[in-house]
Amino acid sequence: AVISDPTEGALLVMARDIGVEPAALRASYPRLAERPFDSDRKRMATVHERDGQVVAAVKGALDGLLPRCAFVMDDDGPRPITDDDRAHALEAAARLSDEALRVLAFATRALPAVPGDEEDIERELVLVGLVGMMDPPRPDVRAAVDTCRTAGVRTVMITGDHAATARAIGEELDIYRPGDLVVTGEELEEMDDAALDDAVRRASVFARVSPYHKLRIVRALKHDGEVTAMTGDGVNDAPALKAADIGVAMGITGTDVAKDAADMVLLDDRFTTIVYAVREGRRVHRNIQKVVQFLVADNLAEIVVLLAAVALNWNAPLTAVMILWVNLATATLPALALGVEPSSRHIMEHPPLRAGTLLEGRQARRVVFQGLFVAAFALLAFVIGREAGGDAVGRTMAFGVLAFSQVLRAVNQRSDTDPVWDREGGRNPQLAWAVAASTALMLVVLLVPPVREAFGGAAMDAWQWATVLGLAFLSLVQTEAAKAIGRWRARRGQATAGLRG
Repeated sequence: AVISDPTEGALLVMARDIGVEPAALRASYPRLAERPFDSDRKRMATVHERDGQVVAAVKGALDGLLPRCAFVMDDDGPRPITDDDRAHALEAAARLSDEALRVLAFATRALPAVPGDEEDIERELVLVGLVGMMDPPRPDVRAAVDTCRTAGVRTVMITGDHAATARAIGEELDIYRPGDLVVTGEELEEMDDAALDDAVRRASVFARVSPYHKLRIVRALKHDGEVTAMTGDGVNDAPALKAADIGVAMGITGTDVAKDAADMVLLDDRFTTIVYAVREGRRVHRNIQKVVQFLVADNLAEIVVLLAAVALNWNAPLTAVMILWVNLATATLPALALGVEPSSRHIMEHPPLRAGTLLEGRQARRVVFQGLFVAAFALLAFVIGREAGGDAVGRTMAFGVLAFSQVLRAVNQRSDTDPVWDREGGRNPQLAWAVAASTALMLVVLLVPPVREAFGGAAMDAWQWATVLGLAFLSLVQTEAAKAIGRWRARRGQATAGLRG
């Protein structure tokens, strides 16, 4: 195993494969100086002593190195480079790039002495050759990209590789599709902000970009209304990571500067981990929605019951202790259990939510309708009970409808789309225990005479019990009917889209 930069490691492995031992080579040709790689030059140079002579070895991108080559290495040694030589090198690089290979060019030059810090040694070089290398994508990356697309998350590749190489890799990962744009750093330099805003809508691959280009791309995406997540590992990536809505740094290869600038650090440097994070984030957000929907619908039902009683000049359909008990015993435990609900199998099939959105319009309407529906049946139970046995029986029946409706709604609140009897989703034993505990607590209040009297209730006969449970069960029927209608509309919409396509 080679522990180093992946590119350097690949070159060392290639050297060993052709019979060159790196350790012996370093001993024979000691390094005297170095010009590190930077993204502007797109190359690096080292200076060595070779047989008493000082030589420079340069490697980098062909498009940046070729203009600095005055010679080419032939079988008989260096000779002046010709236009045909340059065309042949570019053709070979294009062929390798189309095969999704990164291409590095290598050149050398004899020096009269060890150069100074500012001396330009990357000129009048002798072109030695090209090397194509591949960092094959992990097998699970394409599936992760497809999952992102299904979830409404657009994946854009931003790389320093040649445009042909980037496009070939993008096609392999299904990031680039016919009709998409491939924008290079040179093209980006010529774009003003308005042109870049238009380009980021259609481009899926950005190639030969600099750190400043990455920052401009992030800003353009945000200006276009996108919520952006930017990945990076180098010091130069820090501005783009900071500017993105979510900066994601690599935990293994990332620099400390990149990690400090990021909002999230990947411990395994895998793209699929980002997809898992999106799934988990959606699960948490969805569970918050479930709890809010559950509690708001319940409180709305209680408010409507009390306001209706005031408007109709009725005696109070619920005592204060009954309201407190509904909010504590039959709301708190199921709400806590809904907060740890496992993710739905469809969670990555829904479009992203707008930032800061807790309840969308459709969900808000559903909450209001559920609250009004439960309130109507609680009031009906109060009227039925009052006519049969007085206000105490009416209060007890209204209390029972509110409480048992809430317990049943906790069960079908697990999903806004899947039916309550669906068994393909994840299990939530905490919810089962919460429903059982809430039901048991309600039965204690309704069946134990001293407790029932303390709550201001009265005993119910079998018919009244059946009425309470039947009306409470209708809340489950109403929600499941709404889900079924939603599923039918979704299928109809997909069928219509298919016909139009």
